[in-house]
Amino acid sequence: MRRGIATLLAAGGLAFVLANTARAEELTIFWAEWDPANYLQELVNDYTKETGVKVTVETTPWTDFQTKTFREFAAKGDAYDLVVGDSQWLGAGSTQGHYVDLTDFFKKHNLEKVFLPATVAGYAEYPIGSHKYWAIPLEGDANGWAYRKDWFEDPKEKAAFKAKYGYELGVPKDYKQLRDIAEFFYRPDQKRYGIAIYTDNSYDAIAMGVEQTIFSYGGDLGNYATYKVNGIVNSKQAIEGPRGLPRALQVHASRLGQSVLPRGQPGHH
Repeated sequence: MRRGIATLLAAGGLAFVLANTARAEELTIFWAEWDPANYLQELVNDYTKETGVKVTVETTPWTDFQTKTFREFAAKGDAYDLVVGDSQWLGAGSTQGHYVDLTDFFKKHNLEKVFLPATVAGYAEYPIGSHKYWAIPLEGDANGWAYRKDWFEDPKEKAAFKAKYGYELGVPKDYKQLRDIAEFFYRPDQKRYGIAIYTDNSYDAIAMGVEQTIFSYGGDLGNYATYKVNGIVNSKQAIEGPRGLPRALQVHASRLGQSVLPRGQPGHH
């Protein structure tokens, strides 16, 4: 469609960039190189079957993703019809003329009720509390945990764990139990590494890896109404979260101490 309506999907959101309207026979979506982009390609293949419009998801490494996208924005280019962008782009996208106001569309389709309030606030609304929407949530970066049921139900493992830690082996109820389990199953000679968590040393992944602990301990990144950060991002709770991380989980933040995490796996530490 190139000079039609270019669509932006913000890492959770669908925003539109104005251009001359035209009927699309082929669309190109731009996103970072990772599995969700591959899944998106599978989804749009169904769209192609239904509409006859060919859709291609083009990707680039995360380290280059924002640079390429904003270079295209600045040039008002037409290399892509849709871009899957990050939620932190909402401000620049809406105030610098890259995104189209989707408030009417959002309300017409009752999207405020379709998504969780935190999802709408984080991936669609700008400024916060304004009820103006510039994107439609697409992918929320939610954390999911999985565990080896066969390990947890092995009578020998259960007995050994209880003898060492004094309580039954089971799904952890807090970070302390998570640390114990990670330590217990750290057996690299058996290709067991205790725990694997997603993070990375590029783009925003390392920050997102630690944010979950800040929030879990009652901390926050700042006051979203006043933009004050001093006394909040460095509050006792915000500091206690990362410091209170099990030693097993500290490796991605401090790179110190013995890791119980698998090394060398893409996106894991």
